[in-house]
Amino acid sequence: MELTSDEQILMVNGQSFFGMGELPQKEVPRIQMLDGGTGLNFEQLFGDLMDKAGHAQKGTSVFRRVLENFYQPDLLDTRDELELYNWLRDQLRLLIPEMTAPGCYPPGMMLGATWDPETVYQVGQALGHEARAYGIHVLLGTPNINLHRDLRAGRLFEGYSEDPYLIAMLAPELVRGVQSQGVAANVKHFAANNQETNRQGINEIIPERALYELYLPGFEACVNADCATVMAAYNQINGVPCTENNWLLTELLRDEWGFDGLVMSDWGAVYHPAGAINAGCDVNMPGPVSSEPLQRALEDGTLEPEKLAVSAERAARLARKYALPAAAHIDREMTDRAAYKAAAEGIVMLRNHPFTVGSDAKCCPLPASAKIALTGTLNGELLVCGEGSAGVHTDRNTNLCEELRKHFADVRTGLYDEADTVIYVLSVPGQEGNDRKTLRICREEQMKMSKLASYAAQNSLRSVLIVNASGPVTEWTIGNWNAAFWVSLPGMQGAAAIADILCGKVNPSGRLPLTIPYSEDDMPTFLNFPGDGMNVTYGEGIFVGYRYYATRYHCNPDADYAAAYFGYGLSYTTFEVRSLRVESGNIANGLELAAEVENTGDTAGKTVVQVYVHDPLSALTKPVCELCAFRKVYVGPHQTVTVHMHVDRRAFESWDPDRHEWTLEDGEYVLNATVEDANAIDWHDTASVLLRYDGESPYSWGENTSIKEIHENPVLKAALLRFITDHGLLLENILTTYQYTAMDSIGKVLNSMNCSDKAYAEFIDTLRQMRYLKK
Repeated sequence: MELTSDEQILMVNGQSFFGMGELPQKEVPRIQMLDGGTGLNFEQLFGDLMDKAGHAQKGTSVFRRVLENFYQPDLLDTRDELELYNWLRDQLRLLIPEMTAPGCYPPGMMLGATWDPETVYQVGQALGHEARAYGIHVLLGTPNINLHRDLRAGRLFEGYSEDPYLIAMLAPELVRGVQSQGVAANVKHFAANNQETNRQGINEIIPERALYELYLPGFEACVNADCATVMAAYNQINGVPCTENNWLLTELLRDEWGFDGLVMSDWGAVYHPAGAINAGCDVNMPGPVSSEPLQRALEDGTLEPEKLAVSAERAARLARKYALPAAAHIDREMTDRAAYKAAAEGIVMLRNHPFTVGSDAKCCPLPASAKIALTGTLNGELLVCGEGSAGVHTDRNTNLCEELRKHFADVRTGLYDEADTVIYVLSVPGQEGNDRKTLRICREEQMKMSKLASYAAQNSLRSVLIVNASGPVTEWTIGNWNAAFWVSLPGMQGAAAIADILCGKVNPSGRLPLTIPYSEDDMPTFLNFPGDGMNVTYGEGIFVGYRYYATRYHCNPDADYAAAYFGYGLSYTTFEVRSLRVESGNIANGLELAAEVENTGDTAGKTVVQVYVHDPLSALTKPVCELCAFRKVYVGPHQTVTVHMHVDRRAFESWDPDRHEWTLEDGEYVLNATVEDANAIDWHDTASVLLRYDGESPYSWGENTSIKEIHENPVLKAALLRFITDHGLLLENILTTYQYTAMDSIGKVLNSMNCSDKAYAEFIDTLRQMRYLKK
C-alpha cells in the first residue's frame, strides 16, 4: 500500500524512545524495541511506558529508586515511590499477567567462551521467547559483535571475541535463536564501534585490510543468517559517519552482501537526517523525532524521494511481519536452562594446582567435606551483568553462597577458624559510556588478595580465585592461588554453574575468547587507544589479540607478552588430538577435515579442537596463524572420538588493499590442530597437514614479480643471472634497480633493457614454471 510523503517521514523517524511510527489506516502497527542481548532492560521498558503516558517521574531519583528496588518494594519509602511502583506494576500486568521477571543471560564475551554454536542458539531462543512474552518486537543487540580490539573498551563484555572467525561462527546462532521466536534480531554496532570514549562521532582511521579481515566478517555472517535489522554505529570510519556512509550501508551491506532488512541508527547517531536516509539508514532513533528536517530536505532537493520511499517501506514491512501480540508467558524452566548452559559451558578454568607440597591431588574439584570461607570484592557475591544497555533487573539471580551450600559441608561469608578452603571473588564492573582506564586492579584489592592467598598457603588451606570481570585484569597474581576460574559476567545462573564446577558435578570446558596480556602496555593497541581527541588510528592493522602476540613469539620466543592465550582453558581431565587429515576438498573450494581426540584421563569432559592455518611465505604480511576451524566435543574417560570440521576457502585468503579484493596466493599452507591455545603450536618445525595451491594469483611469479623478490630468492636470482648472461644483457641494470627501486617489476626492467619479445616471454615463462618452488 503506497504511503504519502508525510507517512513516509513518520515511518523513518522514531516516535518514542523505543518505538517506531504506526499507520493503522495502512495496516502498519507500532514496533516496540528494547535492549537486549543479555535480557530485557527494565529501565528502558519503564521509561518508554512513562514516555507514552506522559508520566513526569521519568529520569528522577524516584524513578531510580523504584527501578533498583522493583523486586523489593518493602525498601521503598515515600508515597511518590510507592505510587510509581504501583503504576509500573499495573502496566506490566497488562503485558504479562504472570509478572514473571525477565532473565539475565551471559553477555557476548561469555557466549564466545563457550565455543559452542548450539549453546548460543539456545540463549537466542530464550531471549526471543522472553521478548515475545513482553510484547517486544525488535530485541536490540542480538548480537553485539564489535571485535575485542582493545581490552579497556567499556563494552568489551558485550562483544564475542578478538577473533573474527569465532564471532562469525557463533553470533549468527543468536540471530537464528531470537528470530525462531518471531522476534526480530538486531545486529550492532555496524561497524567498528570499538570504544566508548568520544563514541559519538569519533573518527576511526582504519586500514582497509583490517576492516575487511577483522571488523566486517561477523556482520556478514549475521546477514547470511537472515538477520532482520542492523544498527548503524555512532562512529565515523575514515572520515564518514556510519549512518551517512553509502559505501557501508548500501554498496557493501545491501549490494554486495544482499541484506534486505531494515537499518536503524544507534540512539542519537544520526547527525544529518537527509544524508542518513540517502546513504541507506532507514530509521532515525530514538523518538520523538521532528519531521521538519526531512520535510525541508524534500523541498530543497537534498533528500532523494525514492530513498525515502524505500526506507519507509522497509520500516512498514518490518512492522507487518514482527509486530506480533505479546505472548504473555515465560517458560522459566526453558529459559533458566539456557542461561545455566551458557554459564556452565563458558566458565574457563585458568589454573588448578595441588594445594599441598608434594601432593599430586589438584585443588579442584573441592571435596564435599570442604569448609569454605567465601569473600571478595562484593563480599563474595557475583556481578551477573554489565551496566547500561546490557543491564538487567530481575529477581531470578542465583546466589553463590546458597549454591555452594547445596554441595559443601559448611559455607560462610568471611574467614572463620574452621575453614579449610578460601574462595575469593574478584569483581570488576563494565559499562556502556565509559572505557576502563586501566586493566590493573586497585592497589587496595591487590593487597587484600595477596594477604588472603598468603594466609591460605601458610595455614594449608585450599585457595580458589574467581575472576568475575567485565574484561581481563592484570596484576591479579594468579600464581598465588591453587585454582582460578574466569566467569566473566555469568548471568542469572552463573552462581549455580560455578558451584557445580567447583564440586565436580560439571567439568569445566570454557575456552578464552581473547588473549590476556601480562600488562596492558603489552597490548598492540596500547598507544592507539582511545585516540587523539576525536580521531583514533588503528595502527596495529590486522595484528589484534593472538595475531599479534603469537606472531611476536614466533619471531622471538623471548617476546612473550601474554599471560593466557586465546583458546586457553583447563579441564578436570586431559586430552590429546592427533591424526589431523584432509578427507575431501581442496583449498580453492573448501576442505573437510577429520582428527582423533582422546580423553587421556579418568573423567568425562569436553574439549575444543582448534585448527589454525599458517602461511610460511606470503606476499602480504600475515599473522603466524589464524583460527580456521573448531569443534567442541564430549569424550568419555579413556575414549577416542573422531571429529569432523570444515575449512572454507576464505581461511586461506587475504584482503589486498591495493587490489581492493580477496586474494588467494599460490604456494604452501600448513594446518595444525590443538586442544590447548593459539600459541601451543611450534610453526617453525611442525607440519600436521601440508597443503598446496597452484592456481594463478596476483602474486604468482611472472612479469609483475619485483626485482626485490627475485634478487632475494637464491633460486630465482640464479635463473635471472643465467638469463642475463645467455642473452648478453647488462647485469648492472638489475643491480642498480635492486639498490634504488627494488619494487620495480621484472617486466618493467626487462623492457627498459631492450629485451626482445621472444627473450622476455622466455624468462616470464621460466618464472611461472618455477611455481612449484614457492613455499
